[in-house]
Amino acid sequence: MPKNNNISNRRRILLGSIVLLLGMWGTAQLLFTKKVKQALKTEIPQEITLHYDKLSTNVLLGKIQLQGVSAKDSNNTLELAAKEITLSGLGYLALLTKDKVAISELHLEEPVFNYRKKDKKPLPKKKNTGPSTPLEIDKFTITKGELKQFRKGSDSILLHIEGIDFSLADIQMDDTAAQELPFTYGAYDLKTEQLYCDLGPFEFLRLQQLQLNADEGQIHRLELKSKYNQAELSKKLLVEHDHYDLTIDTVRLKQFSFGHSDGLPKFRLAQLQLEQPIFRVYRDKLLPDDTTHKKLYNQALRDLDFDLQVDSIGISDGTITYEERLEEKVDPESLRFTQLDATISNLHSRGSGMVTVSTKSRLMGDGLLTLDWSFDPQSKSNDFLATGNLVQFNSQKINPFLKTNLGAEVKGSIDEMYFTFSGNEEESKGDMKMAYDQFEFVVLKKDRLGVNKLLTTIVNIFAKKTSKEDGDGYRHGEFKVKRRTDKSFFNYLWLNVRNGLVDTMTGKDKKQKDRK
Repeated sequence: MPKNNNISNRRRILLGSIVLLLGMWGTAQLLFTKKVKQALKTEIPQEITLHYDKLSTNVLLGKIQLQGVSAKDSNNTLELAAKEITLSGLGYLALLTKDKVAISELHLEEPVFNYRKKDKKPLPKKKNTGPSTPLEIDKFTITKGELKQFRKGSDSILLHIEGIDFSLADIQMDDTAAQELPFTYGAYDLKTEQLYCDLGPFEFLRLQQLQLNADEGQIHRLELKSKYNQAELSKKLLVEHDHYDLTIDTVRLKQFSFGHSDGLPKFRLAQLQLEQPIFRVYRDKLLPDDTTHKKLYNQALRDLDFDLQVDSIGISDGTITYEERLEEKVDPESLRFTQLDATISNLHSRGSGMVTVSTKSRLMGDGLLTLDWSFDPQSKSNDFLATGNLVQFNSQKINPFLKTNLGAEVKGSIDEMYFTFSGNEEESKGDMKMAYDQFEFVVLKKDRLGVNKLLTTIVNIFAKKTSKEDGDGYRHGEFKVKRRTDKSFFNYLWLNVRNGLVDTMTGKDKKQKDRK
């Protein structure tokens, strides 16, 4: 009988303990929920309005979950709508003993951010009333997020990113730390689906997929395009502006970082690789010239309002085509560079040393063309040096372009052509040598349907048909160019090559003069 009483007593004690624990848990749960609701009312800044459909908590897990969330600031600058916001692993011990908020994870499920930039008066600086409570978040995550940025004063979208999956580790916020950003962070990982960015009145940027972390990144199907077709763009322009169509199959990045230095944004990248870029450029020369000053690349980099350093850029298997419309009733033909491979080293805006560019391509799918080019962004006179060569080129491959652009054609072949020139903001000079055979110019009639025999004869009187008659098998020339500052560097490059060709083929051979 006493044995049964002992068992019964133990059962009652156990049951009582369970009831007591449940009561304590229920009381703690009610108090925790009440505290959370109170904090959501009183601790949220007054300029932010927060609504939610449902609140659930778990005091044992330190978990708070809001469902059907919407929030916006008083200026309607930033709006947030989310399916769920979940805070997990609230650290009670850190809060009680260190006066610090520690969270294991903050998660946003299907958030949509709408950002509208507005003009507003700067807020008065708040008086420093002492350090706020430090905040630590082990992991911040977003799943299936969306971001929209709107043009000021309208519903026109400047930036739209879909399918955002993002994680950021080891976040620490402490007002007492002397740092550019109000927080520090560790590893991050970003994945997005479609991204659209409005680049201004005429172009946009779009990509299909982005993956990025501190070690490497990858972009699939990047596109930079004009918003209008060629004819529509010309109707909207007051002066010349190129029509762009750029598609890059894959962009790869390695060792990517950003931050601040001396008050400027800082961007660092060890390696950038562009795979299979296809770039088509069309220019309507029937429009008035854009006479604004065109910066050479030295100055363009030097004038950037951020600290840029890219150690290496590689381009593989690229294609560039260029067309000019010179007459309304003549459809332009392309100047094409195919199988383009290039390397750009030490690209910087605030660093030191030369930026070097090395390219190889096939001109009109035929002759091998190389160009090496170097310049120092810190050179105030914008000095540069360029060398290049063209080998085994059947000149008739370029006739469709010459026919529509110059009203001329050529015959013969260029076995080898080498050129070197150096220059600055105002002028350049250089030399050229060529080995060619049976080279002849054909000047066309104005309608391009026949040969202007008189002009063709006059031109070829001055041009040497072959270099084989010269002692070393080459003809040599030298040239000078005055830069037109309202034209691009590539126009400058073309003027140097053109003047070199003219002097080499029609002038007195430089080597012959030297021998005399």
